[in-house]
Parts: sequence; C-alpha cells; structure tokens
Amino acid sequence: MARALGAAALGITTGAVVACKGLASWAALRFLGGVASGLVFVLVSASVLEALPMGFEAYAGILYSGVGSGIALSGTVAALLPATPWQTPWLLLAGVSAVLAAPSWLQRPDPVVSRPSVAPVSADGLTLHRLAIAYFMEGLGYIVSGTFAVTAVQHTPRLAAWGPWVWVATGEAAAPSALIWNHLARRLSARRALLAAYAVQATGMALPALFGSPSAALAGALLFGGTFMGIVTVLLDLARRLAPSSASRTIGTFTVVFGVGQALGPILAGWLTRAVGDPAPAALAAAGAVGFGALLLATPRPDAALHASSRA
Repeated sequence: MARALGAAALGITTGAVVACKGLASWAALRFLGGVASGLVFVLVSASVLEALPMGFEAYAGILYSGVGSGIALSGTVAALLPATPWQTPWLLLAGVSAVLAAPSWLQRPDPVVSRPSVAPVSADGLTLHRLAIAYFMEGLGYIVSGTFAVTAVQHTPRLAAWGPWVWVATGEAAAPSALIWNHLARRLSARRALLAAYAVQATGMALPALFGSPSAALAGALLFGGTFMGIVTVLLDLARRLAPSSASRTIGTFTVVFGVGQALGPILAGWLTRAVGDPAPAALAAAGAVGFGALLLATPRPDAALHASSRA
C-alpha cells in the first residue's frame, strides 16, 4: 500500500505544479515529489532485492532500467513540445505517471517469506562504512550533472539546441546500464566494477565542461547516463550482501545517505556557479566528488573484509 500511495503522490505533485503561483509553492511540491520518489524507490528496491534469491541479483537491473526509460521519456516530451505552454509537458508526464502507477493498486501484499541465513560476502576490503561514504559522494556529485547538465548545455551557444536531446541520450544510456554493470560485477568483482563505473562517470561529467562541443556533450551524456543506475544497482546489492540479515534497513540507510548528498549537491553547485559566474567549475567539482568516491573504492583497508565478517 505504501508503494501505491507513494506512486500516486508522485503523479499528483507532478501535475499540481501547473497551479503554482510562486517559488514557495513550487519548491514545496517538488520537495514532496522528491519524498514520494524516494519512498517508492526504497520500498520497491527492498521488495525486489528481498524477493530475489541469492545469486539472482542481476535481475534487479530490469527494475532499475525503468529509471532510464523515464528519463528518456521526459526528455523526449520536452524536446517535442517546445512551443506548447510550459504546463503541457508537466500535465502529460503526470498523466503517464498515473497510468504507470495504476498496477501498484492491484498488487497483493508481499508474502512473508522465511529466507535462509546467508553469511556476509567479501567485498575486496570494503566495509559498509566506506561503501556508504562512496555512495554519499556519488549522490553529491552525480546530481549536479543530473540537475544542471541540460541547463549548462542550453546556455552554451554552440550547444543550445542539443539540451533536451542530451537528456534523452542520458536516459537511453541509463536504461540498460544496470544489467551491464551487474554483468561486469560478476565478471570482475563488485568493487572493480564500481571503481570502473565511478571513473567513467567522473570522466563523462567533466567532458562538457572541458570541451564545449556537441560531441563532448553527447559523449558526456552517454557516459554519465550509462553509469549512475549501474552504480546504484551494484552498490546497493553489495551492501545488501554484506548485511543479509538486515537488507531492508541497510538499503534504507544507504538511500538516506545518497539523498543527503543529492540535497547538498545542487546547493553547493549553485553557490559556486553564482560566485564565479560560470557553471563549468561546479561541474568539474562534482566530477571531483565522484572521483573521490572512486579513490575510496580503489584504496580499501586491507583488514576491512575480515573486520566486516567479525562484526556480523
């Protein structure tokens, strides 16, 4: 029921912005929409990951592909309706959200399943604490590109017309990314896959700021879009496997940590952009935050895996 209510609230708050008369009401509705989105994400992720048997976590990538598809859809709507009143895309997307949320009202409650106890797995020297800090840096950094990428492209004379399509490219790259990075995690190890994803994402975030060309903007969108949901999927699954007896609580805690980073990122980026009068330094700083997350993944404590196992 909570998932259905969260999905309904997300559609309602999206459509209600057309009635806003000022910044305060707009901010309040977007805040409530963010809370609803986070609620749906946590509850659905926890339900799916708990329902999947150990060893079948890669199938969670199908769930996360919906995020990329939604991004691509919103970008396409914005690109194809540039001459319509600004309220039209919001109402259209609110209607699509309501239709897609409808099946959640028909879903039966999750059955109570007794799952066998599973020993914590090795994370190549990563503890939950270090993993949480890396996830915070991801939330802090990626949201800057997610929030300002289109605006930055639109304010670059040579790239202005590419703005909506950059967001579409981001979503299209994100849709299959969870499945791809899950596959790499199984082949390389979760830590190595995450390290590669963080490095690729930081590169993609920096490209448009370093090279103001359409090719750099498109390449940056593909690299950024092709990694952020993969990072979410692999990292949350790794956290769950490190604490199998408290998967829901762990996923919830990590999502809060991620959300705090998401809240701080745009504030810090906005302050830096106003201070220097150019969004490029903020984009590079965000890429640096993700790069710092990669550094945490690249230099784990040698005794961390043993320490994590002894605490469990």
